Amino acid sequence: MGRDLEAPFANGSPHYEALYRARGDEVSPYRPLFTGDVFTGIELPGKTGNVKKRSVMIVQHPCSMRIDGVTLAWQVLVAEVTNRTPLDEDGWRGNYALMPLPDLIADSAAASRHQAANFDNLYAVPPAFLTDRLATLSPFGVNLVLQRWVHFSSRVVVPTETFQRESAAYYEEADSLEEWSESFDDMAVSDSAKECMEWLREDAGNGTTRQNLLKNAQAVSTVRRAMREELKKRLAAGRDKTA
Repeated sequence: MGRDLEAPFANGSPHYEALYRARGDEVSPYRPLFTGDVFTGIELPGKTGNVKKRSVMIVQHPCSMRIDGVTLAWQVLVAEVTNRTPLDEDGWRGNYALMPLPDLIADSAAASRHQAANFDNLYAVPPAFLTDRLATLSPFGVNLVLQRWVHFSSRVVVPTETFQRESAAYYEEADSLEEWSESFDDMAVSDSAKECMEWLREDAGNGTTRQNLLKNAQAVSTVRRAMREELKKRLAAGRDKTA
């Protein structure tokens, strides 16, 4: 039996908020670039060659857009995002070329409130272009992006729970990088992210790295607790140096 593409609906009612981790002013500048992130104000050509400011969404997996776990590749794959009337639940099962983003601009009454990424309109852009971030997606939202992107490319429907199981460690890693960078807000985000990755890649004392432990749901809380202890120690050391 085939599977349907999934949608943010429950008992026939839309639950668009389930798609998003943060929108607008809620978006943290310390968050590493991730699949599903939406950016605006990027000057790109259209089908006719007309260059104008456009919005885009990252469709690339977080690992494939980084060459060493932290440093971004010279280009990132994105899909154009434009205004789009929200789809009903049946509409989500079709429209394979779209990743709907209803309520993307939640405080707007204009047509721009509801948008969608179009997999037919792809660009490879330098990371330096990706500065004005409109939204980051929740794990469920990212899983829907991956589900629709894979289906668009292969016509295979992979359950979102499969993406969650395979990608949970990357979500935890992104959370760790964000928390670490926010703790050292006097450092460049790229420098604090590298510092965090170095710590995650250290042996945790049991023959494996903390980064590998994030792949084990039972060990995640242990890594998070150890990281917060490490942050306290480093922040205290920094205060001692400036005292």
